[in-house]
Amino acid sequence: PAWTRWLDIGLAALGAATIVYALWDLDKFIRRSTLPDPTDFVMGLVAILLLIEISRRAVDLTFTLVLAGFLLYALFGQYVPGPITHKGYDLDRIVGHMYMTLEGIFGVPLSVSVSFVTLFVVYGTFMDVAGAGTFWLELSLAVMGRKSSSAGRGALITTALLGGPQGSGVATTMSVTPVMWPILQKAGYSPDMAAGLIAAGGIGAVISPPLMGAAAFLIMQFMNIPYWDVVVMVTFPTLLYYLGTFFVVEIEARKHDFRPPETTGKSVWTVLRTRGYHLVSLVLLVILLGMGRSAEDSAIWALLATVATSFISRDRSEWLTPRRIYEAVVEGARNMLPVAGLLAAAGMIVGVFSLTGLGLKVSSLIMSMSGGNPLAALFLAMVASFLVGLSLPITATYIMTVVMVAPALVKVGLPMHVAHMLAFYFAVLSEVSPPVGLSPSAAAAVTGGNPFASMMQAWKYSLPAFLVPFLFAASKEGAALLLVDASLGDFLLAFVNSSACLFFLSVGIVGYLRGRLSPVERVVLIVAACFMTFDPIDFSVSGVAPMLTATLLVSWHVHRNRRRPAGGAPVHP
Repeated sequence: PAWTRWLDIGLAALGAATIVYALWDLDKFIRRSTLPDPTDFVMGLVAILLLIEISRRAVDLTFTLVLAGFLLYALFGQYVPGPITHKGYDLDRIVGHMYMTLEGIFGVPLSVSVSFVTLFVVYGTFMDVAGAGTFWLELSLAVMGRKSSSAGRGALITTALLGGPQGSGVATTMSVTPVMWPILQKAGYSPDMAAGLIAAGGIGAVISPPLMGAAAFLIMQFMNIPYWDVVVMVTFPTLLYYLGTFFVVEIEARKHDFRPPETTGKSVWTVLRTRGYHLVSLVLLVILLGMGRSAEDSAIWALLATVATSFISRDRSEWLTPRRIYEAVVEGARNMLPVAGLLAAAGMIVGVFSLTGLGLKVSSLIMSMSGGNPLAALFLAMVASFLVGLSLPITATYIMTVVMVAPALVKVGLPMHVAHMLAFYFAVLSEVSPPVGLSPSAAAAVTGGNPFASMMQAWKYSLPAFLVPFLFAASKEGAALLLVDASLGDFLLAFVNSSACLFFLSVGIVGYLRGRLSPVERVVLIVAACFMTFDPIDFSVSGVAPMLTATLLVSWHVHRNRRRPAGGAPVHP
């Protein structure tokens, strides 16, 4: 109806007025935050209510209810039982804290959105308009080969390549699923398996450098470190994420004897020769970040490089002419709206934590429950992240969990950068964890699969990746994976140990290698992988025994089934 359009215009004007009012005399405005005058209160209350409505429209109702629950907690905290109770705050105090300080709406999350995320979202849109998506798809199809695992391998490669520039798990999943589903279907994948596999690969986009998701920029801001440091820290955990999923795909393809896909007729060299110019802006971005340039500066130069290289394309529809640039900017702004709304609303959740001291309360609770044991604290941090992530997007999950679990993890001896990476990684994994998984549900809508069954498949494919946070957080040796103050020897030892852990766990999960494994063999491999996670390879008995046990079991299994082919039924004499 026409009246709804005029209502939206009126609400938009009202929202703009709340921002103009705040900026009109900013210095005096901030000083009145503890005792807002009537006009401050009205404008602040309007801003909060409008932001709640924006979050409902841009994110989902579940997040809006969580946000409202936190605001009610700040208002009626005295009625909340247990260790998280507080005295409760008047409405004017809450409005002043959320609207008139840098601890609420205008806090770190929105600052990150304006300063960094917007540029990188627009950069991803520019690349998409310039045809980079076609390049990533053709490149992945060219390298996937002609084996039983090639279709699954191609889905992983496509999501990794396409997901890096997009930096969104759901967006990557929805971009890849329509293209890869027919290929996976012909190979023999069920709708649920295909949806789960693509979702598991797509969620890796959020941790894939150099762009990643908004949460990566929050790490930079919370820790006050350059963006390049975040890229370096996340590189090998991301590689391990895809390596674990790759192991499951390869082993499962042998188990089910999937059919090889049809070739596209294009070699890797052909794709690189015709469309390789799309790599220029990404390479430039990495080089500039590595040289110490700011994330904003690097993104702007990458944008300019994308515009310049677009004219190399033979397809004029991919040229970034002034009109196409305008369209790309508008599309980027549309893509940015849900992110900006989420981050501004999440700022109020952070404001509730700072106003009520909830973060310290939950952190103390984790400390008391863990008894100061680092492994127990890690496990409780994972549980907290998954519970929060059941109803919230990745960025909001990270914002909430990092203020709760990071202080507790630091108290039990983890370095600050490890604690933040742990919260980030767990927030990402919550996206594919049942019973709520946005990415597998979205993929199931395309493949025709069952949403919950697709979630369980996504969980299966990403299950080895659940070890990765423990691999870099459970021991000092494992922390070398983040490449912060790590020697080459420590890093290589940690990487070999981690790769072996993921392989043994993958074999145990699928229950197949050259033939089916018995339940006892599967349990031994899974337990050995877990022990290797918490006690990495060293020259002690406890460090060598799990690795040696798993290696001997796998070797004996391969020898026992040496007359079987790589996949399919056994060969009978």
